[in-house]
Amino acid sequence: MTPARPTADEPRPQSPSAPSAAPRSREDEQRELDHRLANSLQLAADFLIFEHTRVSDPRARTALIETAERLSAVGQMHRFLAVRHQAEGIDLDPFLRELGSLIGDTTGLECSVESEPVVVAAEVAQQLAIAVNELAMNAAKHAYAWGDRGPLHITCRQLGGRLSLTVADEGEGLRKDFATEGQTGLGMSILQAIVRQLNGHLEAVSQHGARFTLTVPLEARAAPPVPRSFSKD
Repeated sequence: MTPARPTADEPRPQSPSAPSAAPRSREDEQRELDHRLANSLQLAADFLIFEHTRVSDPRARTALIETAERLSAVGQMHRFLAVRHQAEGIDLDPFLRELGSLIGDTTGLECSVESEPVVVAAEVAQQLAIAVNELAMNAAKHAYAWGDRGPLHITCRQLGGRLSLTVADEGEGLRKDFATEGQTGLGMSILQAIVRQLNGHLEAVSQHGARFTLTVPLEARAAPPVPRSFSKD
């Protein structure tokens, strides 16, 4: 016998619906973004390395391979940040120690870290990590031959209402006319962008090697979004 169809007034049976997905937290979204960005950066680095093999001009080959190395390093940085993003804040002491270990593995530098247990917003920690990574790459390139296990000292201190982060090497030091402002290299442009985002100050001196100190206000609990260009405007 064919079952009777329900009339318009009769309630229709409801099919069981799949359980709705739990809303994703901001931290989960940030982790996924960091992972995707890391994968995209590594893919771009691979493209540049492939193009490097097809170019004959020495300057172009050097530029391509240096850019590929930077993209790969930044990609590793985003993987590092993806598993450490916390909304309540990040203690810079263990954070910088783990970061120093990663930098040592990728650059060959002998990283030492001295840090007070200062807690900052995750966005601020991310910008500080990128700054330290850029300075480490600069030391690996200019202070020592790439891959040499020269020392790199990372120091973090709280000075009243400000945070002082120093990255120093034991290489030949900076040239006499060096100034943090007005540098056209990509690494210094990235550093200056971070300084502006954190409303901080960057000082560079020669003191038994190159010594860079980034000072930022601790009351800044979140950094502004990273701009799409490194212009000063």
